[in-house]
Amino acid sequence: AHLDQEDRDLAYEKKVQLQPHIVYLANSSNVKVGVTRKTQVPTRWIDQGAHEAIEIVEVPNRYLAGITEVALKDHIGDKTNWRKMLTNTVDDENLIEWRNKLKQYIPEEAAQYFIEDNKETHLEFPVMQYPEKVKSLNLDKTPNYKGTLKGIKGQYLIFEDNTVFNIRSNEGYYVSLTIA
Repeated sequence: AHLDQEDRDLAYEKKVQLQPHIVYLANSSNVKVGVTRKTQVPTRWIDQGAHEAIEIVEVPNRYLAGITEVALKDHIGDKTNWRKMLTNTVDDENLIEWRNKLKQYIPEEAAQYFIEDNKETHLEFPVMQYPEKVKSLNLDKTPNYKGTLKGIKGQYLIFEDNTVFNIRSNEGYYVSLTIA
């Protein structure tokens, strides 16, 4: 869209891709790089279960965000260890130091968009009890489940018996909840 070339639907592509995007660092289970539309900050971080995050660049389109994320992925991961995130065995990291260390790897095209003077965003989740060992609820194998909700982190519901339910991976299912 940034070259005015149609892939499938140029009007839609421009609407989605030609808007500000953020390349960020988030710490959910470890420090990782990610990209999202500016309008999705901090929603994306919450969805990932990040307890801290910081923007690296704010670029005017998806293309520049994509090439920046790809360049940084050579020096830092882009995945969250969801089990580690859910047991809350995560270390606080200095994301400002990470951001400054990674600055040298930002592609020349996006270097002017580097954010020099921002601070970490810290996020807290409503969790009364983290699981010791995560057991994932699979609705195909266990269509009926009863438990006491102890927290929500990212896209997961956490229950007292170490069971976790990934809301996103169960999209399309009809789920009925009874609150007693």
